[in-house]
Amino acid sequence: MKDVSLKELTAQLKTVLKHYKSEFPDVDIDRDYFPFKVTEEWGECLQKYLMLTDRGRQKGLSKEEIHKEFTKEFADVLGLLLLFADNEGVDIEKAFDEKWFANLKNEI
Repeated sequence: MKDVSLKELTAQLKTVLKHYKSEFPDVDIDRDYFPFKVTEEWGECLQKYLMLTDRGRQKGLSKEEIHKEFTKEFADVLGLLLLFADNEGVDIEKAFDEKWFANLKNEI
């Protein structure tokens, strides 16, 4: 997955979500699903971060294993944030241009 735009990445994530929905039809993926799942995954990401920074139990895992799990949890957070944005009609690339990069236009 090299050089993929946020729109392309979001489209791929939506395909994964479609498979998830077919595999777990009892899970209600409504408007509230995304902010709640982001919160859940962020908690899991922070748990791995605490382990990685020696502020949480290591659970018998090496630092390399913990970092690998941290990386996966980070991907969950970002993926769900992108799906949340898409579900709410947020053009995330435009939002970045307007919020983060607006002041850089004079520098480019």
